[in-house]
Amino acid sequence: MRFRVKLLQSKYHRDGILGVLWSLTQFIVRKFSPVEKRTDWKRRRIGKRLYNDFGGKVRYGAFIGIQLPKKLIWAKNDMSSILIGFYEKQVIDWIAARELHFSTLIDIGSADGLYLAGILKAGLADTAVGFESSKRGRDSSRQILAINNVHDRAVVMGTANSESLCTVLDARMSNNMEFSLLLCDIEGGEIDLFDSQTVLRLQNYFIVIELHEWCYSNEKLMELRALFKTTHEVDFLHPSGRNPDSIPELRKLTDDQRWNVCSEGRRESMRWLVGTPLSKLS
Repeated sequence: MRFRVKLLQSKYHRDGILGVLWSLTQFIVRKFSPVEKRTDWKRRRIGKRLYNDFGGKVRYGAFIGIQLPKKLIWAKNDMSSILIGFYEKQVIDWIAARELHFSTLIDIGSADGLYLAGILKAGLADTAVGFESSKRGRDSSRQILAINNVHDRAVVMGTANSESLCTVLDARMSNNMEFSLLLCDIEGGEIDLFDSQTVLRLQNYFIVIELHEWCYSNEKLMELRALFKTTHEVDFLHPSGRNPDSIPELRKLTDDQRWNVCSEGRRESMRWLVGTPLSKLS
C-alpha cells in the first residue's frame, strides 16, 4: 500500500492533481467496471478448465512440466496463458535464447513465483532469490517452489531496496566469473531501485526489467537506460505474437475464447528493458 502511495506522489509531482485523478479513475474502471470484470471472469473460467484438463501442469514452452497450484494470487486471471506457454512469452523466449546456465536468478517482484520455480526446474539456474513485498505473494512463491521440489534451492525475501539488493549481490560475488540473471517487475518502482552501486554489482547479470512507463517520464527511463549502458548492451523487448491455433487443446474453444487466452489483461502494450553484460560480448 505504501508503495502505491509513493507512486501517486510521484505522479502528483510530475503531472499535478489532474494526473493523479486520471490514474485513480483508470484504476477504478479496471477494478470495478462490469466490462472489465466480465473479461477477467472469462479468462479465469478458461483457466480453470485448462487446469483440470492439464492436471495443473504447464504443457508448452520453456517451463513445460511446471506444476501450478490450483489458485494463483497475482496471476489468477493468467492461468490459461501460463499453462500453454503464452504468458510473457517474449521474456521467457529471450531468457532461453541466451543458451546459458545461470549461477543465480534474482527475481525482484516474484509474485506467484512462476519464474523462480520455472527457471530452477528447467535447469536454467542453480539457485534463486525472490523479493516480494506482499506476504500473500511470498507465500504463493514458496508454495510453487515446494510443489515443484525446488524449494531447497531458493529463498524468498521481503521488499527489495538498494541496500537489500546489494547485500544479496555481495553474498554471491564469489561466483562473479559466472553469469547470472536478474528479473524485475515492481509496478513502476524499477525507476528508483537501481543506482550506480547496484548496476556495478550487476555487471555479470543478464537483465530483464518490465517497464511501467505510465508511472514516470521518458527522461527518467532514459536515465535508467544510460545507467545500465555503462556495463551492458541495452535493448528493448516488445510483446511477441501468439497463435492460439497452434495449441491443439484450444481448437474446440470459440474464437473469442481462444483469443482471450492470449490476453494478459495489460492496460497498454508494454516493453521490457533487457541487458547483456558487456563482458559476455568481449
